[in-house]
Amino acid sequence: MKSFHAASAPTLFQTAAGRWQLHRYPARSNETLQAWDAADELLHEAFIEHERQGQMAAQPLLVNDAFGALLMAVAPRAVVTCNDSYVSQLAQRANLELNQLECDLTQLSPLDDLPPSCDLVLMKLPKSQSLLEFQLAQLSGSLKPGTTVLVAAKSKLFTPATRAIFSQFCDDVDISLIQRKCRMLRAKVRAVATPITQFLNTWQQPELNLELTHHAGVFARNQLDIGARLLLEHLPAAGAQQVIDLGCGNGVLGLAYARQSPQSAVTWVDESYLAIASCQRNIALNLGTAERYQAYVDDCLSQQSSNSADLVLCNPPFHQEHAITEHIARQMFKDARRVLRKGGEMRLVANRHLPYYQSLKRLFGQVDCEASNAKFVVYRCQA
Repeated sequence: MKSFHAASAPTLFQTAAGRWQLHRYPARSNETLQAWDAADELLHEAFIEHERQGQMAAQPLLVNDAFGALLMAVAPRAVVTCNDSYVSQLAQRANLELNQLECDLTQLSPLDDLPPSCDLVLMKLPKSQSLLEFQLAQLSGSLKPGTTVLVAAKSKLFTPATRAIFSQFCDDVDISLIQRKCRMLRAKVRAVATPITQFLNTWQQPELNLELTHHAGVFARNQLDIGARLLLEHLPAAGAQQVIDLGCGNGVLGLAYARQSPQSAVTWVDESYLAIASCQRNIALNLGTAERYQAYVDDCLSQQSSNSADLVLCNPPFHQEHAITEHIARQMFKDARRVLRKGGEMRLVANRHLPYYQSLKRLFGQVDCEASNAKFVVYRCQA
């Protein structure tokens, strides 16, 4: 796990529940984004009010706590967090350490069973409505009926569809007026038995001869991403020995390359647990099981050895939660350069408006435009 102490000074986060130093993760020397928002502040206030009413939570459950802002308020007690993001889990532990807080912390992924002992839920709304529905189904299938759920987010995210999803799985749903451009939702868990298979989405990609299955919330869940489509039309020639699909999502880039180069060893990496679970299903569906095919969660390529790969395929994100940012892509580029052997290649697709070319030129010996269209460009970067 990266240390915060060598980075820029963390920002003071102060609410009715206390004050803490808080960083986004990974910490950057020129960070311009806070590690919390007004919705986190509202949840702190709602938590304090909940406890003032004599409803002391012995084991709160925090859902979608991106950087540990919610964790700060409840850290002295036993806490369960549930995040799809491996990076969020790293951020939570790093911010506990930064603030010298002890915590009996259990970190779960969305596919883990929730402890029925959790007696209060503090939740940030996810960006994906399919993920929200999946998470509420988990709560209703695992927690004691009547467990209080406190939810906050930007006001614009509380759409009629969002309200309908809560009504499907919760009772006594109440949404506040707008406060600091956010809203609070209060509800009680209702017991609803929902099979996990209901949230799996499968579609065919006939031109690639692939069948792709996706868990809730996974990028390009309903159709092939148009950027990935351009990169698929311009994959490198077969023959790379060690290949990495970085930020793999459903795994389509690595799957397509493995199909055209069956002797290659391919590794799929993403920070999303649901993406990796989807990718593992897609590997089994389309390639079968083999030791040369591996998929795991990581913070970019932090677990990958240097000089260990011949080819990196990448369709990088430019969002972290609801924030638009390029730092994740830039970290991917740095990590790819480190793990590539001399003469190795990164082949990536990016939106034309994103200023990646100069960053790539500083890292790689040669950077060429392999293909482009009105929206995207494919770069070939030689180590």
